[in-house]
Amino acid sequence: MKNNTWILIEITAPAPAIDLVCDALSELGCSGTLVEKRDLDTFTVPNDDFDPETDLQLQTYFPAESDLPRLFSQIEQALDGLRPFFSGRNFLIGEQQEVRQEDWAEDWKQHFPKMRIGRRLIITPSWEEHIPAADEKVIELDPGMAFGTGSHATTMLCLEAIVDLFDRGEAPQSLLDVGTGSGILAMAAAALGAKKILACDIDPLACEVATENCRKNNLDQAIEITTDPLDQLPGDFDVVVANILAEENLRLADQLVSRLAPRGYLFLSGILKEKEKMVCDGFSRQPLELLRITQQDEWICLLWRRS
Repeated sequence: MKNNTWILIEITAPAPAIDLVCDALSELGCSGTLVEKRDLDTFTVPNDDFDPETDLQLQTYFPAESDLPRLFSQIEQALDGLRPFFSGRNFLIGEQQEVRQEDWAEDWKQHFPKMRIGRRLIITPSWEEHIPAADEKVIELDPGMAFGTGSHATTMLCLEAIVDLFDRGEAPQSLLDVGTGSGILAMAAAALGAKKILACDIDPLACEVATENCRKNNLDQAIEITTDPLDQLPGDFDVVVANILAEENLRLADQLVSRLAPRGYLFLSGILKEKEKMVCDGFSRQPLELLRITQQDEWICLLWRRS
């Protein structure tokens, strides 16, 4: 293969046909396939179920020495064989270009930069070298484990709220992370010095990912991860953070507040700006003081303190 180059061919296909398309392309010599335009939350485990009504774009990679006219003909024949099973759906062959393997890898890495949150917390993928200063705390997460390094608005808002407490000298000693996903919020609190951390998620896969992330960052001794539902969790906490949907925050309002220690902080995110009033109204009967509302893109984070 010349100079580690590949032919990239874009193909559009209905979501339910993706596995069949990939199998057919593999038989034609396809060396790799990427599914584009999946909406992945940076610090949550991705949902592997495609919306069956959507069309997805595939980036397919073939050896550079391929006979392109013949290859295009073979791909079209393969797609023709699938069309009768997906009546009225799109099967399209799009642009093609030659790409270098190293450029492909570096372009992918550009989407996962090293990040600083507050004065001391650094979140970095493994390929970004960072020599920490004396007071810095570093968490290492690769996209393969966490699908990002902190850019999603809801997660960033929660991270900033947690880190701000430590930066202001109000270091909480305990934290409950509801809907932990990859565990990044729990790990941030542990890295900065919280001693008692409980992270829960109803998705067993999320808990497996979070457990592995904590282990790789040597934070597993400070963090307990569980699939137990919120109403079965013991104790109260200096901070309760719930990065879940607005409706779930409302449904769990009593349970979230009941886990707060006196004068404890409650951080709620996963809330679209348009649902701010709905959530605020739903929590208005709780013994809470609304401190502030932060926003990034179309998402908000509500910062409360127990009265």
